[in-house]
Amino acid sequence: MRATHLTLVLASLLPGTTSVVSAATGKNFRVWYPEYAPVFEELLDTTCAAEYTTWAEGNRATFDFSNGTATTGEAVVQCLLSSTSEFMKTNMASAAVLLGIMPFALSVLGSSSEESALLYVISRRPLLTTLLLAGAPVVVALRPFEYKDPYLIIQSRERRFHSLRLGPKWLILVLEYGLALASVANVVHVTYQLGAGVTTMILPEASYLPGLWAATGILVHVIGAMCLKSRLRLISPKRESVLRSEFTLSSSKNITVETVEETKLFLALSWLTSTSTTFHVIFGTLAFSSMQFISVKDAFGVIGRYTASVTLCRVVVMYELSGLISTVESTSEGTGVSVTDGQAGGESVIKQKVNKVFTFAP
Repeated sequence: MRATHLTLVLASLLPGTTSVVSAATGKNFRVWYPEYAPVFEELLDTTCAAEYTTWAEGNRATFDFSNGTATTGEAVVQCLLSSTSEFMKTNMASAAVLLGIMPFALSVLGSSSEESALLYVISRRPLLTTLLLAGAPVVVALRPFEYKDPYLIIQSRERRFHSLRLGPKWLILVLEYGLALASVANVVHVTYQLGAGVTTMILPEASYLPGLWAATGILVHVIGAMCLKSRLRLISPKRESVLRSEFTLSSSKNITVETVEETKLFLALSWLTSTSTTFHVIFGTLAFSSMQFISVKDAFGVIGRYTASVTLCRVVVMYELSGLISTVESTSEGTGVSVTDGQAGGESVIKQKVNKVFTFAP
């Protein structure tokens, strides 16, 4: 299966993501989280009415040397913050701390790019993989150049808990796609609410940062899938319809793959994947910790909803991987390649490079 399959599925989701972000951008200072909504609405009608009217009329560029605001949107934020009580400011600061640690906490709960890559490259289920990535747009930080060998990833899960028989295969498929779609809907809605209901202090007039964080998380996993794909060669089946492969459980597949030697492309993608995971966590921490106009109570609701989606997607990923690993019928050595490795006592030393061949059969 070509890598373009996952790319095409992702491209089909981009228009919807763009429309959600655009819709949230038009809701600045109009939608608030419930606990403090009456306070901010009252301030916009009274104390901050002049600043809000100037902003709503489309006037953007302005600079007030007395408080450092450079745009009318920043002036509205400054007026709202200066007009709220110290108790509210402290509560919102605590909420920002909670939201700031959320990306790292979710990365602990979520699936790594290596695990999602197994589901895409070996199980060859691009649609389910894409839905699971969109429903859990978090990444696990990896050390540079320490992307695991496919053999080690599979070997590390040997003798672990295998998937349960939950019922007919069609029922399991319905449950998997149902949970994935529910997770995606939940993430889209909570991300839209964040974009519309809070203000990020790094870009006060931009509502797209939560959506950008979610979208870049998906891209990191795509790079990870490309990285793993560069280390594997599909032996069988050579030709299989996309639909048949998509709607076949990993535990029911019959696949033979072979690992290949590391290439320059693999090293580049491996470095890009590991570096991207780190920057994604940093970006998420920066974006979420700078959010204002949300209380601790409302922040817990946001964190709870993201956690629910990440957990559900994690369950589906691990169920599929456990089914995949449980079908490893054999592991053997592929064709060897003799190479001169160096000199020892004046004689050439020959090493035998071998590739690992995995056969997955129900």
